[in-house]
Amino acid sequence: MKKIFIYTVGALLIVGNFGCKKFLNQVPDDRLTFDQVYEKKNTIDRALANIYATIPSQTEDRFPSQAGNIGPWTAASDEADYTLPNFTEVVNSGAWDATRGEVNYHWQNFYRGIQSASAFMANVSKCTDCNIGGIDFINRYYNEARALRAIYYYHLVRQYGPVVLLGNDPIASDAPLEAISKPRNSMDECIDYIVSELDATIAGLPATPQSAEDYGHINGSVAEAYKIKALLTAARPLFNGNPDYANLRNQDGKQLISQTASAAKWTRLATAAKAFLNNPNYASYTLYTVSTTPAGVPNTAFNRAFIATRDVMLATWNAEIIFARTGDATNYQYSVTPNHLGAPDPDKGGSFLSASQQVVDAFFTVNGLSIQDDPSYTASGTSAYQAPDQNDQNASRSISNMYVNREPRFYTNITYSGRRWINPQSSIITSFEFTGNAGKSNISNNDYTKTGYTPRKHLGVSGRTTGRPTFSVIRLAEIYLDYIEALQESNPSDPDILIYLNRIRSRAGIPLYGNGGIAVPSDMRGAIRKERRVELAFELDRYFYTREWKIAETTDTQIRGLNITQNAPAFFTPVVTENRVFQKKHYLWPIPNGEVQKVPVIVQNTGW
Repeated sequence: MKKIFIYTVGALLIVGNFGCKKFLNQVPDDRLTFDQVYEKKNTIDRALANIYATIPSQTEDRFPSQAGNIGPWTAASDEADYTLPNFTEVVNSGAWDATRGEVNYHWQNFYRGIQSASAFMANVSKCTDCNIGGIDFINRYYNEARALRAIYYYHLVRQYGPVVLLGNDPIASDAPLEAISKPRNSMDECIDYIVSELDATIAGLPATPQSAEDYGHINGSVAEAYKIKALLTAARPLFNGNPDYANLRNQDGKQLISQTASAAKWTRLATAAKAFLNNPNYASYTLYTVSTTPAGVPNTAFNRAFIATRDVMLATWNAEIIFARTGDATNYQYSVTPNHLGAPDPDKGGSFLSASQQVVDAFFTVNGLSIQDDPSYTASGTSAYQAPDQNDQNASRSISNMYVNREPRFYTNITYSGRRWINPQSSIITSFEFTGNAGKSNISNNDYTKTGYTPRKHLGVSGRTTGRPTFSVIRLAEIYLDYIEALQESNPSDPDILIYLNRIRSRAGIPLYGNGGIAVPSDMRGAIRKERRVELAFELDRYFYTREWKIAETTDTQIRGLNITQNAPAFFTPVVTENRVFQKKHYLWPIPNGEVQKVPVIVQNTGW
């Protein structure tokens, strides 16, 4: 039985210096036996932390499918591109298959996390000092591990589709092959298992963090939020009656993805989301807003919206954050900081995560309209304009009209040429023009933007070398958007659609739909889609949205940006910066070839 715990216990085994054969024949005092790991709360805490380590780390976006268990989600969507070569380049060219190590990387990591969680659950009851101050940590930690196991299955299914459910008991590392040779479960079975496991944990967890030590742990609200995410994936067209997977069957003929579209899946999602929003135990969650602006910034509604939409990602564990993770943000912040010529290190980065023209154009105008619907918008020419940054007051300058009078979230998300740099102590005006201070002509390597933009969201305001405590994983605005998407597909006349959509727009500082604002859109699905795109920009949502809605064949075929080989005015002419390959098989990742060879009853995904 002890052999099954190699993943959980491995990080806890501390090996000393071996000086002689006599020493090698001893059991070192500082090396924990398996039973000792589960005797005391302090070592159980470390074992549980090891299970949490499987949660993908947004901070490692620069090294997709190589570090932090994070995939190529940002730059393999139509939001962005990387100048720095990495796995996203392979994905976007279509030059990947089931033999790639990156394909195997996530499969193995999530199944290791699942095995570690099962092993932990089977043994946490051995703890002798886990009842502290009346808190039953055995029960709490058991349910945290159980929820994490379900969450890792969720990550697997949205990436690979239906997977193999291993069962609730840990599998011995020396188990015979026939004992682990299981075929894939159906998508509906996977989702039902994930949901039932998350539901089962809620009663054994605090509803929300009860103390500072609880932040970052799974609680009832986090489990319910992941349940909503799983139901959303199940309801969208990729897995809900998709004829493209008619032939995706196990060897015994079992259909893995239902061929009948079910409206009940949307209703189930809407019910779960509404239950979350109406749960009095979660009443402390609210959209993050500010009542005043920083010193020197006029206290206008526009400026308050800018500060709120910026700082919801920066203010640690604010009232909107349901779940967040810590991590070293050095790599991420370097990626989005422009390579300002001659600037000090805090204000000089790589600028190689490049925001697309598509996402720039997706943001509304200050009038709450799409750029193509607002007669006041023009992409040509320049105007004197002042961005809402704290260090940019009373200093309007001539910038492209593409960036004039846009909504507050635009200024939260995008660094463009003519924008003052984010550091309040800096006087740098970023220029991505060819000979600008962050332009391609001054850079001999890959540290430049392909598109003439870099993302600004998530970036701390004190320079790229300043650490930040957390990255948001799930926040309340996402639950709102999940809810209204479900209502639109199941009960489009429900008044909650406008109520919750307008709450997001109100916090964003743009006019509301109806009620004396702007006209209620005739295409409400399109309006919800657009609101989600800008509200959750650069939050690892867009990649999965375009795939689960089966629109990636349209959205993910190219990246557009500015002409970085020119100075103004030619620089501001949008061009295609990258053509991409997207085929139907790319909606799902392939099952790793090694797994299919090892367990032949696992059938490969369609097209691979």
